[in-house]
Amino acid sequence: MRTRCGARALISIGTNSTRLLVLDDGETLAVESRGTRLGTGLQHTGRLDPDARERTLAAIVGYMLRVRELGATIACIATSAMRRAADGDGFTAEVTALTGVEPHVLSGDEEATYSFLGATQTAGGDEPVAVLDVGGGSSELAIDIPAIAQQRGSVAYTCSVEVGAVRLAERHPLLLGARALARAERTEVLASARSDAAGVLEPFATAPRPARLIVVGGSAFTAAAMVAQAPLRDGVTMDPAQRAAVLDDLLSRDLDARKALPFIRPQRADILPAGIVIIDEACRILDVSVVTVSVDDLLAGYLASDAYSVRVTTT
Repeated sequence: MRTRCGARALISIGTNSTRLLVLDDGETLAVESRGTRLGTGLQHTGRLDPDARERTLAAIVGYMLRVRELGATIACIATSAMRRAADGDGFTAEVTALTGVEPHVLSGDEEATYSFLGATQTAGGDEPVAVLDVGGGSSELAIDIPAIAQQRGSVAYTCSVEVGAVRLAERHPLLLGARALARAERTEVLASARSDAAGVLEPFATAPRPARLIVVGGSAFTAAAMVAQAPLRDGVTMDPAQRAAVLDDLLSRDLDARKALPFIRPQRADILPAGIVIIDEACRILDVSVVTVSVDDLLAGYLASDAYSVRVTTT
């Protein structure tokens, strides 16, 4: 196979998913996401689950085979789970041995910044735009005028809060789909989950008011595909009624029935209701109703950044 001398690869280790993105001068050579759920039980134990560690390391082994086939340079980032794990140093050493590069464990503000820079690469206009990244373990908000932020490589406002789709779902187990919920149960669990999410998202209340809101992350990607009833594409919008319909449909089904729905990612079927709740509550706090989904996110932003160039290694 002919290698691509300009190919740039990035592995991202998240709380729910381990992902690979390989680009070469704007061309996407490889993109993959595996639901490794590294953050399983982390909020209760403070340590990485042994099975989750093995799933994540196995995904990285597979990704590195592809990276080497393409002759790409490689960097690695990690997010909320690695920020919080008491035994993260040992896992970092294992990842470094597999990839040849030490993972950059992003701070919440760095995660917000790169998500914004990725999602607004082609955004125009002179009004402030917000980018919300709903992850598995945390959620990040960044707000700026895209052209200005892209030019300086930083974002005027960033905020990271400790709630994501995995963490919220684990705190409200009825969201996970062990069984289908009757209407009264759906109303009760949603009220509780919304109150919980709203409390953690409260710092967003002091954010500048954006002209529009872009959302990224697995929950946004999956919900948008379900709303559009088509594979994910850039620029899909979701209004409150559409999000409510997806949410109610999911909670009325057990997990196996959710996984059978068109356009849902099976790895996300259990935690998707929690992710939609977080999107809804962020919209309420920011006084925004319709959201736009960007297919470019944290990984695209980091790949284009100076941080990638500093931390990269060759394969």
